[in-house]
Amino acid sequence: MALTNRKKKSRPVVQTPVSESRFDDSQEISDEKNENNLNLAEHSSKNYSKLATDFTTIDFDTQYSAKDRKTIKADPDIKSLIEIFSDFEGAKAYETLRHMTQYYYENNYDDRAQRIIASIQNNKFL
Repeated sequence: MALTNRKKKSRPVVQTPVSESRFDDSQEISDEKNENNLNLAEHSSKNYSKLATDFTTIDFDTQYSAKDRKTIKADPDIKSLIEIFSDFEGAKAYETLRHMTQYYYENNYDDRAQRIIASIQNNKFL
């Protein structure tokens, strides 16, 4: 019954529109599509990886801020083991996970699979 008797809320109205741009006025905005896309990529906050022509390796030494890190859902016993490994080594949990993924990546996949995984990973963050 609650689904059928919904009342529409009035939408807020902007009284004074803002005339400021999100980008610096000092940059020249060109009409060419390639340059425009490059400027947008430079201003993107999700552009973590550097533009590179070699997509065959993964850089496991990249440092991120705490704000950029994501949470990982794991079973309680696995999370407990990761915490034990971290305490045993005297490292942070995310550093232990980084070492684990690097070891898994290097020892469980052949060169072709590593190139495919690195290509997917690098294209994901461009």
